[in-house]
Amino acid sequence: MKVFPNIDELLKRLHSERKLLRELFQARLRFDFTYEDALEFVDSEQNLSLLIDYGVIRVEDNLIEIEETYQHFFEEVLMLNEDITSSSVEENLQSLKDNIDFYLKEREQQENRDKYVRRIRRSLRNIATQAANKTIELKRVINDTYRQERNYEIKRQKLENNLATLENIANLIRNTERLIDERKETLVVLSGDNRITRLTTDVRMQFMDIFHSLIELERTIRDYLHQIDAYNQLVKRIRKLKYLKDQLTWERTTNIRSLLESINHMALETASYYSTKVSLDFIRNTDDGLDAITEVRKVIKRLKNLKKHSSVPLTESDMNTGFVVEDFVDTDVIANAFFATSQDLYIFVMTYPYDQPQDKKRKVEYYTEIILNHSDRLLITSEWKCDGNIEYPLIFNRP
Repeated sequence: MKVFPNIDELLKRLHSERKLLRELFQARLRFDFTYEDALEFVDSEQNLSLLIDYGVIRVEDNLIEIEETYQHFFEEVLMLNEDITSSSVEENLQSLKDNIDFYLKEREQQENRDKYVRRIRRSLRNIATQAANKTIELKRVINDTYRQERNYEIKRQKLENNLATLENIANLIRNTERLIDERKETLVVLSGDNRITRLTTDVRMQFMDIFHSLIELERTIRDYLHQIDAYNQLVKRIRKLKYLKDQLTWERTTNIRSLLESINHMALETASYYSTKVSLDFIRNTDDGLDAITEVRKVIKRLKNLKKHSSVPLTESDMNTGFVVEDFVDTDVIANAFFATSQDLYIFVMTYPYDQPQDKKRKVEYYTEIILNHSDRLLITSEWKCDGNIEYPLIFNRP
């Protein structure tokens, strides 16, 4: 296989054959794009052969596909990847560890130390960005799987795989936060203008948003799995009932007759209204017709009187009615966010981004409530610290 000599030649070739690449990418899930179909989107067969020689596309049994490298690149950029993996996040985490070690080992040349600092900043940004992108892609894949996959066994297996992928992303973020905590002193002195410190703070805030999204996605997946199980159970019962019906034993072996007799089918039917036209002779020549005219006149008069009386207009005080904002804080949400980190519980509660400003006394109440409601998931150490006149133990997420 040939290799492009430089980036210019690669971009030139991709641009010149963009029509074919677009059609191949759109047909990547059908696997029915033939060699003859490809000739319609290139200027010459030689151009098609060049793409094959350079490994941009491949031919198997007269069918053409984009090579995995290019297809994966297009899917990653467009966020259309069906197979969500956390490998890129894991690679950047390993790169972050290595570059911190390389920085500590480099003692002679300042230029090399600055190079490792730039790589550390890049790895931190990449971890946060890719974790957020993977979460967005995962949400799309979960919804598409539930709505479009018709085979319920395959649908369930895909959702369970998505649940495992979700857990992998969460674990990698936890490992990143743990690494930042372990190398905190090193990261502080890496940059003289505190860029690393600001970056780590921004990354932690992004991680908190990502964890909230992952919690919602987990809830969505489990709800989908519950619906699939309920539907499968219903299908099994219907199939069993149909089998008994085909065997002419369903009336004897089930309570289908008594169940159907207990259902009032009339209550499920729509009400029918029938209008009867009255003849003019009946209205003119009978007493019942005269009574009908009298009743109609009363109804019309009553409707006219209702139109005459307008409602009382609203006053200025009615228009300017104030409203009450209920300052409610769900401590379970705070606890779930805490369990996704490696911080101390007291510091986490005090620095949590609340929707409304909270005083220190209220935060201490939230701190106490979390301990009472989630004591089985907390690791309460024997070490104590002070915050003004408040003395508290160091509490972490139980591993």
